[in-house]
Amino acid sequence: MSWPSPSSMLSLFLILTVPLANAVVYECPAECECDLMPPNNASWAVFCHRGGINDTKFAEILNRLPTTLRMLEIEAPSWRPRNKFKWNDNLNRFSQLRVLRLIGSGILAISRSIRLPSLEILDLRHNKIEHATMSNFGGMPALRFLDLSSNKLSILPTGVFTYLRSLRSLSLARNNITDMSTNLLRGLGTLRALHLDGNPIPIKHINDVFSDVLQLEDLYLNQCNLTAIANLSLDRIPHLRSLGLARNDLHAVPTAELHLLHRLSFLDLSGNQIREIGPCAFCSNNLTSLDLSHNLLGLDKDAFHADAFRNIPLYELDLSYNHLDNFESTNLGWAMDSIRILALSGNYIQGFPMQLTEKLTALTHLHMAYNDIEDIPLIFPPEYINLRFLNISGNRLSHLPDNMGRMLPKLKEFDLSFNRFTSFSYSALSFINYLERVYLQGNPWDCSCAIQNLQAHMRDRYALRHQLKYNEARCAEPKLFEGQPVLAVIEVNDCAVLFGARYGLTQSSELLILLGALLSAALALTMLLLCFYCVREKQYKGTYVTREHSSAASEPLSPANPMLESISYHPIHSGTLPSPPKPAAAYFGI
Repeated sequence: MSWPSPSSMLSLFLILTVPLANAVVYECPAECECDLMPPNNASWAVFCHRGGINDTKFAEILNRLPTTLRMLEIEAPSWRPRNKFKWNDNLNRFSQLRVLRLIGSGILAISRSIRLPSLEILDLRHNKIEHATMSNFGGMPALRFLDLSSNKLSILPTGVFTYLRSLRSLSLARNNITDMSTNLLRGLGTLRALHLDGNPIPIKHINDVFSDVLQLEDLYLNQCNLTAIANLSLDRIPHLRSLGLARNDLHAVPTAELHLLHRLSFLDLSGNQIREIGPCAFCSNNLTSLDLSHNLLGLDKDAFHADAFRNIPLYELDLSYNHLDNFESTNLGWAMDSIRILALSGNYIQGFPMQLTEKLTALTHLHMAYNDIEDIPLIFPPEYINLRFLNISGNRLSHLPDNMGRMLPKLKEFDLSFNRFTSFSYSALSFINYLERVYLQGNPWDCSCAIQNLQAHMRDRYALRHQLKYNEARCAEPKLFEGQPVLAVIEVNDCAVLFGARYGLTQSSELLILLGALLSAALALTMLLLCFYCVREKQYKGTYVTREHSSAASEPLSPANPMLESISYHPIHSGTLPSPPKPAAAYFGI
């Protein structure tokens, strides 16, 4: 057997060690949270929500992330320091990146050198972007969703989106766009959703855009200063399924204008001045979801005509913030049998009266937020038994009844945010542990004790922490933890160590309870001993008196011998015996 030469051994050693020396070990940046993505956990999803990111930190974050990055989201909550950085072309390292969200980061412009071939979602909301050109989007051929809302765009040149051949949704909402070129959307044959909310665009320019997107299905013209839509050429987009007309100045339902939209299934008329819903207001449509919130429907006695919802398959209705203090489900008429989702938030209902949901046999989702509710009743109306989602956020609730599980056996999602909860009882915690999603933010949580039970609930749903806004579930007590997220509390020094931890008691409370129990036990024992002593004393005295009387009764009342009758009784004095009788004639037998 021949051994390899030293030179070949050295070569083999270099082959094995050089790749290890050059390997880069990636770590999650301190400003972010990182999740591994299925199916093989080789890709990362990174969420940076701690705020305070500048250009330097942004560059450091990008350098620490692997090239297999699939998702990057940077957004600072309102209570965190704001982010402020520029676009960084080091993003081009991530050829597998599919989702990029840089929200509220103070970005002034989009790079012209973007090369992100796999990017599907680009979200640049709430920045300071003023201009956009064709070259900004040339390196994103797979882009499907583009959100440029809440920026400072004013002029969009013709053909700016030409390279986005796969684009399905475009949001230009809340910019300063006053003019739209005729061919702005030409070539976007896959575009299905267009958001133009909050832009003072003339109706004529909007109509001109329709010619390039005849296939459009979703159109949102919310807050566009519309007083009527009679001049809006909706007949050019006959495939329209969703229409947003919220926060305009409409005083009535535009029934005539909606007549040609036979496929319309979602309509948003919220935030207008509508006071009544007339007969057959939506008969020509196929409405399944209708938003009438923030109107004036509660100011008129008969705001809902009996045939208002005739011949439509309506299953979702939002009547929030309509000054409804005495709503009855019978007002829904034809829709009573089909309504599954009903929103009544922001009214003056103050409870859960029977007439609110009576005969709504299909109801599964109910929104009762901001109704000044103080308590949950011990018995809900029968329709609540089928609820899968209940929203009671923004009220004045501080505790949950022990029988919630029996009243809401099918509940899966529960919104308890922005109430007055400081802790949960053992029974309430058992109930929410049974649910899939519970919204807890905005409550003054007491993190001094038993917060571990709530933390365990949140950790079990850690994958949903962003949807459930766990960062906004913060401690109000004690002062040491005030303002910190509940999940960030690590050491709690005032927790009970025995039975009290189960019921949310502190060490001092537990010691007081134990001391009170000991004192009560001692007092009870003392009382028992006193009672026992009194009974024994009474029995002893009774026995003495009985014996004395028995002795007196046993003595003879007169001498047995008649001869002794003449003998007088003399009391016995101490130390002196009576003298014997003198002999008499009887003594001698005479």
